Amino acid sequence: MKPIVILDLEWNGTYSKRLKGFMNEIIEFGAVKVDDNLRLVDTFSLLVRPQVGKKISGKIATLTSITDEDLENGRQFMQVVSRFRKWAGDCLLMTWGTSDILTLIENCRYFSGSDRIPFLTEYVDLQAYCEKRMSYEQGKQVGLSTAAQMLEIDEAPFDHHRALDDSILSLKCLQKLYSPETLRDFTLDAEAQEFYDRMEFRTVTLCDLENPLLQNADMSFSCPDCGAPARQSAEWYLRNKSFRALFQCPVCGKKFIGRVQFKLKYEGLSVKKTMHPTEEPEAKNTEQASSSSV
Repeated sequence: MKPIVILDLEWNGTYSKRLKGFMNEIIEFGAVKVDDNLRLVDTFSLLVRPQVGKKISGKIATLTSITDEDLENGRQFMQVVSRFRKWAGDCLLMTWGTSDILTLIENCRYFSGSDRIPFLTEYVDLQAYCEKRMSYEQGKQVGLSTAAQMLEIDEAPFDHHRALDDSILSLKCLQKLYSPETLRDFTLDAEAQEFYDRMEFRTVTLCDLENPLLQNADMSFSCPDCGAPARQSAEWYLRNKSFRALFQCPVCGKKFIGRVQFKLKYEGLSVKKTMHPTEEPEAKNTEQASSSSV
């Protein structure tokens, strides 16, 4: 089994004249390396000297306590990548959520011209893994701090929003939930193009009833009381990127509002259906269900 490395990054939002837009420039790497028993073997911590942004934003400085003076002594991004690659070796890389991976891709593309992360061969989204192991509510994400609290991990020794401390706290969560068998199901081949396609795919909420991906069966509901097929008794309307309509059961007369939301993800179309009481208040921003896709 490859050694596990948990990486955390801090970055600063800055404007790039070359891109003619904003980018997230990485300013700190922090990571832990563990053995087969998840015992801490080594740590990695380096500041990255900005090459795009002239100054760190006040928000990030407050959040991380990193100053412009601190970053003056940092190394350039590609130098840090080279050092990290040598330190990590051939490893199974983990991050809490995929935002760090997307930011790495963005920075590699900007500074090296390649969107490939040179030290990445196998990858696990530790946030998704922990959510699954904790049976967290499907469709919702749990933050690192919230996960630590749910797992009764003492956060006091850790400085949040500093890369090394957050990587150690991520390890503490993994140690509480680790199972070699379940981890295999979350391990992705990060050398394949599909991995990068998956990482950079942006989930889209479909808000057009005429979209050919929408099926009539997905717009039907059964009575929550007796289970009989319900009849739609009013037109669909759009609110908060979900379709809603009034339904009534022809058997028991139960009235309810059927709500359905469509999200196009990398894996395909995701459909979420729920039922609500008819007393649901009308929102001021209710839209026509024929609105174009968002």
